[in-house]
Amino acid sequence: MASAEDESPPLSIYGFARLDVLADDSRMSDIHQPLFVMREPGGGAFDGELTMTPRLSRVGLGIDEWDLDDNDELKGEGKLEIDFGGAGGVNLIRLRHAYAQIGVKNKVELLAGQTWDLVSPLFPSAQNDTQLLFAGNTGDRRPQLRLSMYPSDKVRIAVAAAATGSLDQRDLDADGQLDGMASARPMIQGLIELRTRMLGDAAMRFGVWGHIARDELADGTRHPSRSIGAHLFFPAGPKMVWIAEIYGGSNVADIGGGIGQSVNAVTGRTIRAVGGWAELAIVPTQKHMVAFGASGDFAYADDIEMGDREKNGTTYGVIRYKPKASLQLGVEYLYWKTLYKGMSSGTANRFNLHLSVFF
Repeated sequence: MASAEDESPPLSIYGFARLDVLADDSRMSDIHQPLFVMREPGGGAFDGELTMTPRLSRVGLGIDEWDLDDNDELKGEGKLEIDFGGAGGVNLIRLRHAYAQIGVKNKVELLAGQTWDLVSPLFPSAQNDTQLLFAGNTGDRRPQLRLSMYPSDKVRIAVAAAATGSLDQRDLDADGQLDGMASARPMIQGLIELRTRMLGDAAMRFGVWGHIARDELADGTRHPSRSIGAHLFFPAGPKMVWIAEIYGGSNVADIGGGIGQSVNAVTGRTIRAVGGWAELAIVPTQKHMVAFGASGDFAYADDIEMGDREKNGTTYGVIRYKPKASLQLGVEYLYWKTLYKGMSSGTANRFNLHLSVFF
């Protein structure tokens, strides 16, 4: 008879200590968690910023795969992970992942807890905190129940019921209750992904995904939310990969779209938006990685008011150097521009130097 100790899952601790030096020559929405560039002050004068922060340092507890039965058919795993990015400028603990997962014969997986959205499963190399949310990239972490099925090693089909309002935290009518929570319905996400082996162990991935959800105000007004998107991970050589995503939808602030705008407060109508990003990443040596990319998020001009954010995008470059497995140096540059309907724009040159020590 197995003891309680024998039935306990294997655990592993991982993480890194990291320092970021952040500098902008124009004011961002938040220097630590930038989402867009603020409008330039009168006369077009620059308003630079600089700070240093350890807030992206991370600690994780991995619940490694272990057998749940004697036939090696039922397996469990999980993760508990935090960093210190809970508030701008204050190193508060932020929960990144907290989930348990059960797999059956490598064909079915059931996940419960907080982890990445099914929508928008890829992310750019630049801006490791916000990952260019509201600037072309979508998808974040949120509590969810997820079912994934693998009919073959080339196909993944997944659906999730997730918390609504986790990202935008919107309370449009200021009644003290989040509009997504007030709808009393979960966000439904779905994904279909195809994988095929290409170069050595590298696999090409192509998928389509989307979501539906709803917000509700105290007076019963309902605002539907929906999106559809696609992603591509394409190895172009043994040391090169193209990565891209594209999306379209309405009332999409809660998944990171629409430049953070979901409902027009004047007209009461939902705001439509499209966006995406693309990146070329190259690994010339085992110690170096170089990436170049661009992103953009575009709100429909007819759906927004004067002074609202209409376009928000970046062009970026990333260099990472890893002299040892436990040490990494990184430099990032982003040219970031935000256009405001009928008003002056905001443009920033953003630099990020970071040093990480892994354990």
